[in-house]
Amino acid sequence: MDTYKYTCGYCSKDYKPRRRRVQKYCSASCRVGAFKLKNKKSKLQVTETLAKESSNRSPVKIEHPSMAGVANAALGSAAVGALTKLLTKPENKPATKGDIDRIVSLIQNRYLPILNLQLGTNASKPHYDIVTKKVIYLNS
Repeated sequence: MDTYKYTCGYCSKDYKPRRRRVQKYCSASCRVGAFKLKNKKSKLQVTETLAKESSNRSPVKIEHPSMAGVANAALGSAAVGALTKLLTKPENKPATKGDIDRIVSLIQNRYLPILNLQLGTNASKPHYDIVTKKVIYLNS
């Protein structure tokens, strides 16, 4: 190993190297300190150049929408709406207000008609009673 003493690149102390290759710093803390200092300088340079570039920029020009652009956007939106309406299965479509009103009116009625049972005596129609949870026959 060398008997020559080197000078630390961070704290400027003289030191004897511990490895065969040339060391730049006397300790790990000096090496980390030099790294942090270098990164601070590079960050400052970046922020300074960004500040210079932003001061040299011209003001932003605001463009007003044209009628052709508005028409194209409206046609595109209408085309997408029509395609989704055509390609969506009925069971996947959202419920409308009319669908919800029909369900509410069914629930509000105590007796729900049963369509797949035979008529009772005297041609009475079968209904399901929501309260008692039984099938009853009502005369219409």
